[in-house]
Amino acid sequence: MNPAKMKRHVKIVCTLGPASSSPEVIEMMLQGGMDIARLNLAHGSLEEHSQLISRVRLISQKLKLPTGILLDLPGPKKRVGDVKAVFGEHLEFADSHQVDFIALSFISSAQQVREVKALLKKMNVDIPVIVKIEQVQALEQSDALLGADDGIMVARGDLALDISIEKVPLAQKQLIKEANRRGKSVITATQMLESMVRSATPTRAEATDVANAILDGSDALMLSEETAIGNYPVEAIEMMVRIALEAETAFPYERMLRERWQDILPEVNDATARAACQIAHQVQARAIIAFTTGGTTALRLSKYRPQHLILAVTPSAAVVRYLSLAWGVLPVRKPEPVSLEEVFRLAREVVLETGIARKGDLMVITAGLPLSVPGSTNLVKVHSV
Repeated sequence: MNPAKMKRHVKIVCTLGPASSSPEVIEMMLQGGMDIARLNLAHGSLEEHSQLISRVRLISQKLKLPTGILLDLPGPKKRVGDVKAVFGEHLEFADSHQVDFIALSFISSAQQVREVKALLKKMNVDIPVIVKIEQVQALEQSDALLGADDGIMVARGDLALDISIEKVPLAQKQLIKEANRRGKSVITATQMLESMVRSATPTRAEATDVANAILDGSDALMLSEETAIGNYPVEAIEMMVRIALEAETAFPYERMLRERWQDILPEVNDATARAACQIAHQVQARAIIAFTTGGTTALRLSKYRPQHLILAVTPSAAVVRYLSLAWGVLPVRKPEPVSLEEVFRLAREVVLETGIARKGDLMVITAGLPLSVPGSTNLVKVHSV
């Protein structure tokens, strides 16, 4: 396990392209800290993207570094035809390659998202949908969009062209705040380390931009040209990791936990997640171990932004990749426990294997009774390793 991944909460999305398509570079990117590989279907052929997906999966399995695949689907700036005509071929491609996320371009209403999800359901496909906020209509409808999608991407380049550049910083902060409040994933994107396309180091302004996006509450940061066509794709990832680790030393974990009180839901699952985060903070546990079937337990914990690492234990390889986008979550694949005794044994095994804790340390475990029932998280236990 990459030690930096166990210290870093924010995730890093990297766009693949000519500069980052070889097995050698992809391996270095994964070792450098890439959590999710983004493939922009607006460029290149489907055959080329198919080869890249296979390459990333093969190398990530070899390195034992779970990596999500995000397909960025182009859409017309002026929508014509129905959803199937616009996105149909690419949704079928996403399904056939079992990708982990799809990002939709130039979406302006929640109804469009619902239509895409209805089409996916008709195809019997369950892929999280990320909506790119890149037009004024999407910005104005952000609350409704967050109610319909699985997350958003703050696409600052196109958004700046549509609303004017001076309005982007406050729009970014507001979008991140709304997504955090709803417990939805938010990716901040575009020109984060742009000068590293040609330079081995970023500007001070870019380093500050990255740090501010982290402190605002981004789940993930995205590199575009820096890794797709830049001269320093691996160095750009390593620099983003260094900035992230430094910025997170000032992240207001305690304040976030207090403030999220106003966002609690009248649900046992949510109450259990918040309680686990509060207990872990109070007893200074080494980690929170979440046993999750579909990933929702880990996402609820992530919403409360605990300083502690969230080790999400799941039997599903697809859920492991799905949680690659979740802030502060390190997914681990293990067989499904069949008893509470096995839950405790697996939790101990995971923290010792990852080196997160040693014998005698405390950890907080969350699980659901009965076991293996999605959405039934109702147990919190403080356990000694």
